[in-house]
Amino acid sequence: MANFYTDNPDLRHHLNHPLMRRIVELRERNFTEAEKFDYAPLNFDDAMDNYERVLDVVGEICGDIIGPNAEAVDHQGASCSGGRAHYADATVTNLEACRQAGLMGMSMPRRFGGLNFPITPYIMAADIVSRADTGFENLWGLQDCAETLYEFGDEDQKSRYIPAYARAKPCRWTSPSPTPAQTSRPSCSRPPRRRTAHGCLTA
Repeated sequence: MANFYTDNPDLRHHLNHPLMRRIVELRERNFTEAEKFDYAPLNFDDAMDNYERVLDVVGEICGDIIGPNAEAVDHQGASCSGGRAHYADATVTNLEACRQAGLMGMSMPRRFGGLNFPITPYIMAADIVSRADTGFENLWGLQDCAETLYEFGDEDQKSRYIPAYARAKPCRWTSPSPTPAQTSRPSCSRPPRRRTAHGCLTA
């Protein structure tokens, strides 16, 4: 079984940075979430073990599924029918693998179904995914849209859309948004759409 994390020991360098201890303490609010969520770390070492395990899963999925699927994705490509765009079959397989592994809301808070990862292990995961399939990383990496919503959206928007994204349910995202003010108002940040000659709606 291929693993795109364990076969690249240079990635671990970032987890071993001296600032990680303080970063994790802040991200985990001094590990108080362990009282609410059974998968929240109890301390720094527990958190680091968590990151290692998840990154190992990312590496395994990339080595065994996403990487081998990349050629099929390129050959089939996305399609358009009934006025809607559709992913290649292998892309759907990739997304389902990530969904089942809980990798769709890595940096989102646990109360919204995420893993509450700091940016460092999340970007490490993005690096691993991009090595397997750069195009898929661009799709999987749209988790940043949820980051923007978490930063600027109101509580109703957060509770409706972020858990849906963490479960990989279809959502309409707009990226990039011109300003934070527009981000918190989806009706303003949604770009105008037009129908192409093939009947597809595009921004």
